[in-house]
Amino acid sequence: MPQEEDFPKGTAFYIFEWDVPLSKEPNADGQTVSYFNWFGGEKKPYPIERLKIDNHWPADSYAQWIKVIEASL
Repeated sequence: MPQEEDFPKGTAFYIFEWDVPLSKEPNADGQTVSYFNWFGGEKKPYPIERLKIDNHWPADSYAQWIKVIEASL
């Protein structure tokens, strides 16, 4: 399992459609971000075009986000 300290400073953790853990990570340029899907415990790029206002939300905590990953294994 990834540890919170493994992520770049400023990373935000989201849940998409109830069961997909997403991370929103700042890029090296400091101005843009990339989203990653962690379903199944493996980091994969996630297309931002799939996100809508009502289909994802911030995780309450990193612990909640990890539980979503664990449930996907």
